[in-house]
Amino acid sequence: MNLTKSLFLSLIIFVITLSPLSADENALIGEWEGSIKVPGQELEVIIEFLLDDGQTVGFIDIPLQQAIDLPLENLILQNSNITFIIKDVPGEPTFNGNLSDDGNTISGEFTQSAGTFPFTLMKKSEQKKLDETAKLEETLHAIRTFIDSTMSQWHVAGLSVAVVKDNEILMTEGFGYRDFENELPVTSQTLFAIGSSSKAFTAFSVGLLVDEGIIDWDTPIKEYMPDFKMYDEFATQEMTAIDLLTHRSGLPRHDLMWYGAYFSREEMYDRLRYLEPNEPFRYTFQYQNLMYMTAGLMVGRLTNSTWEDVVYERVFVPLGMNNSNFSIDTSLNSDDFSQPYHVNENDEIEKMDFMNISAVGPAGSINSCADDMSQWVRMFLNKGKVDDTQIMLEATVENLITPHMFISRKSPSKELDYYAYGLGWFIQTYRGHPYVHHGGNIDGFSALVNLLPDDNLGVVILTNQNNSSYTSIASYYIIDQLLDLEPADWHRRNLNQKETLTEIEKVSETIERVKGTKPSHKLEDYAGVYENQGYGTIQIEQNDKELLMVYHAFASPLEHWHYDAFKPTEGLLADSDILIDFHTNLQGDIYRVTAPFEASVSPIIFEKLPPEKMSDPAYLAQFAGTYELAEIKVSVDLNKSGFLIIKYPGQPVYELHPYADNKFQIGDLENYYVKFQIDKKSVTGLSFIQPNGVVHAVKVDENQ
Repeated sequence: MNLTKSLFLSLIIFVITLSPLSADENALIGEWEGSIKVPGQELEVIIEFLLDDGQTVGFIDIPLQQAIDLPLENLILQNSNITFIIKDVPGEPTFNGNLSDDGNTISGEFTQSAGTFPFTLMKKSEQKKLDETAKLEETLHAIRTFIDSTMSQWHVAGLSVAVVKDNEILMTEGFGYRDFENELPVTSQTLFAIGSSSKAFTAFSVGLLVDEGIIDWDTPIKEYMPDFKMYDEFATQEMTAIDLLTHRSGLPRHDLMWYGAYFSREEMYDRLRYLEPNEPFRYTFQYQNLMYMTAGLMVGRLTNSTWEDVVYERVFVPLGMNNSNFSIDTSLNSDDFSQPYHVNENDEIEKMDFMNISAVGPAGSINSCADDMSQWVRMFLNKGKVDDTQIMLEATVENLITPHMFISRKSPSKELDYYAYGLGWFIQTYRGHPYVHHGGNIDGFSALVNLLPDDNLGVVILTNQNNSSYTSIASYYIIDQLLDLEPADWHRRNLNQKETLTEIEKVSETIERVKGTKPSHKLEDYAGVYENQGYGTIQIEQNDKELLMVYHAFASPLEHWHYDAFKPTEGLLADSDILIDFHTNLQGDIYRVTAPFEASVSPIIFEKLPPEKMSDPAYLAQFAGTYELAEIKVSVDLNKSGFLIIKYPGQPVYELHPYADNKFQIGDLENYYVKFQIDKKSVTGLSFIQPNGVVHAVKVDENQ
């Protein structure tokens, strides 16, 4: 068995008192560094002996295996010979060596099972410790100076930083302002929205249920949620937890389905079946928030609880994340939260409105602070362990940060290697170092959480700037400093790139306008409510001489662009730079609107709804009766379900579906309609409207 893979497995970690030592035990007190020479490499080890209430205790770190503070036992020091064992490890790993005459070196043999390998340890001097402390202070000072000198160039109002290295929290600090207008400073407790960095918490919550045997990674979701249904039947039957968490559902983002919507989480889940995929299931990586919402909903259902409760009780509480929450509303009731900002076209910092995305929460609704996030990354670097408690199995933690889906995209930067996605984490290498990360962006906030597992390093950047690239600039600088790398000039490089992108945006245009056209109908004919089963409703209102469009939480006037295409002019709908297209049927009615809310699929179709009165049985009752057409009698009745039905001799009985004002579609027959005539509030007849013509019938009084 390969020692580098098998050494120190299945450990139970706690403080252990060593066996009594001889009078020379003080020679051991301190920190020792060295290595075990296993085949093909030297396995670095760090050992610390210290006094605790008069007793000598010892711990060992193995950085390559991310093992920290493993306890030692059975230490015996006789003359210059010293032996000790790593507790509770298969194969009884034992150090047997000799202390040098000057007391600064221990060398000898390390044995485990049948293997024996040489080792050497050197005692770290007090001066070296002082030098390391001074160097760390110098590094932290450089980080503070960099942030202080560059964040203003990116117009960042405020940010907070958390840095964890080798199980120590080196830094949790605030910079700038959480309230720019009132100059209230950011602190390590200031709450920021972390956006999609929440996805790692959702994947973690699924992993907790995997540990308990409640969920299996590869069992179809249909087994846990029988009502789960996608547009694609194969995806419906085969989708697993891994698929939900790796963005390979076949769906594009479809973000405008949920963003700003008033749907509940269950309503969004029910609408998944109407969202069109643009790729085959498991074919390619496509970032998808609704699948994470679904994963969170599954966690809630399977625990008879909610995703929020599971994360709070099983992550926030054991980690001591006392300030973190799941809703902007909760943050607003705290004493230390950040306002949201963006940079306007004049490069000015400008306040935005908060966006509450609690309904799609598992995809990105968590709010947190530097102090809390430092505990989150420290737990991950400790492979699921918090103090003496293993809250998740090491193997499950490893699975979360293991590549599951390749991303066919090349990094534009030489420092960053391939792209892959784990479970709630992007996975790359940064300058040759394994690098796990996930960003988050939601209105007025940007975040980036970074893990470098092999280096026991975690960095978190939280900002109150909308769609900010400064999170990565600050993160890379801090990583370079802590890994003692020559810092890459990410700041200057990205500033230049930003200027180039700004110039490109200035010359971009909407679809070329055809001049001299006008709408095909009067403006009042476009007004109404249009519905898509997945996306919900668009309401078009006539406001004096213009149309107003209302979709979810967004409203905008519509400017006539050309023919029956109109352009939103305000807010999100205008920023999306889209055209709304109205469609006319064979009867000349405006019956449909199409909107390119998801660029990678066909425009989303919204069908015009009939007036609400057309579904009111009390209103429909007036249409019941007998109608005569060339001596043929046609009957219209109101059934027990409150729907009109029509009976025509020699034809099946058809249900009449409300279509427009006093107009109904005949069954499912496309372009076949019945329209009732009303004169002075009395129904006088009906017309059969067909592709080949219109036929009229007169209502008769059968009592005469």
